Amino acid sequence: MDPHGRRVALRRRAARPARRGLARRRPGPAGSHLAGILTATAAVLLVAAVTVLGVTAVSDHRGEAPLAAGGGGLLAATACVLTGAAIGTLTSRPLIASRGRSLAALLLGALALVTTGSPAHAAVASLVTGDRTSTVPLPWPALAGAVVLAAASAAFASRATARRG
Repeated sequence: MDPHGRRVALRRRAARPARRGLARRRPGPAGSHLAGILTATAAVLLVAAVTVLGVTAVSDHRGEAPLAAGGGGLLAATACVLTGAAIGTLTSRPLIASRGRSLAALLLGALALVTTGSPAHAAVASLVTGDRTSTVPLPWPALAGAVVLAAASAAFASRATARRG
């Protein structure tokens, strides 16, 4: 104790409500799970953006401006990342607790990336078609589908996390 014991005691009492406020503001299981999903998705989006911009910078631009080509690539990469995040969210804990079953579901989910109805497949198909015709189609419908799919899967997994506690 310091020579001013009374001040120390007052400080201690004054800090208690602040600590209680911090404890009340902590996110629950659903908020923590959602934060993990958003952090992982943001990290992969950053890597995808750097990759697309790097490829755009070093590639030859046959008849199209680099800005348009980079924009189409960024939209397609974002659609692919969001579709992958949705599949990863639905094939991990808390929805599938077993590691073996989770891996099997992830492999089956990866097949969904290459099927015709997938937003990732639509985005990549538009880029391939654009390369053949020397145009840059912007895959807005694929991106919109990927956003809806990712948001729905994140909401579903967060609710399941909140129920399991």
